[in-house]
Amino acid sequence: MRYSKFFSVLILSFTTTCVYGLDDQPDCVNPSPECPEPSLCEQNSCCNPCSDPLYDDYTWYLTTPDTDYEFARRNNLWGIFLPEGPPAFRPFITDIRQVNFGIGWRFDDKALGKNLVPVSFGNTFPIFRWIDVWKLRGDLQLEIEGAVWAIFEPFHESAPLIDADYYVGFPLTYLFGDWAFRIRGYHISTHIGDEYLLDHPHFDRRNPSIEAFDAYFSYQFSKDIRLYGGLGWVACQDDSFRVGPFYAQLGTEIRLFQLGYRDYCNRLYGVPFLAIDFYYQNHFKHHVNSNYAIGYEWGKISGIRRKFRVFIEYHDGYEVEGQFCKEPTHYLCVRGTYGF
Repeated sequence: MRYSKFFSVLILSFTTTCVYGLDDQPDCVNPSPECPEPSLCEQNSCCNPCSDPLYDDYTWYLTTPDTDYEFARRNNLWGIFLPEGPPAFRPFITDIRQVNFGIGWRFDDKALGKNLVPVSFGNTFPIFRWIDVWKLRGDLQLEIEGAVWAIFEPFHESAPLIDADYYVGFPLTYLFGDWAFRIRGYHISTHIGDEYLLDHPHFDRRNPSIEAFDAYFSYQFSKDIRLYGGLGWVACQDDSFRVGPFYAQLGTEIRLFQLGYRDYCNRLYGVPFLAIDFYYQNHFKHHVNSNYAIGYEWGKISGIRRKFRVFIEYHDGYEVEGQFCKEPTHYLCVRGTYGF
């Protein structure tokens, strides 16, 4: 027992040397100039991955310098599963039915109330991306989208839910150069809030539910200007609440990069923007849905390029919420969104 303490220290030192090795470099927890971020192995092909610190559990801080798309191209892959990178088809800023996370405050909605809170929860799940497809050598990506759009009445007792619309979609996007083309099949169904129904006992509840298909294009006309548009067809809908079977959408986004900034240390940029969106469906009688937005966007220049936006939006036309979509309205809304 006399030498047990020294024996334990000797065993611990030997074990540490065997497990961690003898290395002059310090262990990295947070990268610094003295302890730089490990780099990815470039010598071996992806089919025979090298021993790389990227796959060590303790290097949780490591990030790759490129997206999955760039990695696949560099290694001459024909495709890649679960691709991580910017979205194949960027959502429209002023589209109230964006797939993102958002919250707002709506003023003087002529159909639903003077003060309302719209919220959204949604994300995109990329499944597979084909690389260098067809003669244009573009990419083809299959995804699943899911979202919930809900609206609440905050100044009423218990702040009841008025309406919630549930969405699932299956977009397939082909993109090359400044162009992107998307075809999509999707489902939307509506739920009227229980407390809203209790407060409005004579409300004639229906079951708005549709399955639809559409085709859209997006064109980056210049660094600052994006144009988009599309046509859609409602293939199936519930007989209790029918809408026009065809719709069209057209819009533009203008980002004023001359008035923005770029933070290279944080790999971040900021830019003001203007956006206009027009939507028509053939049950509309007197209006076209018109959305106008002005605001500011912060986005990453690394990773999958998520963006945070704060903006003021004016809507003129019809409601977009479920069973209320045939009610004419106009309102002003302040919104914040996080997504793409």
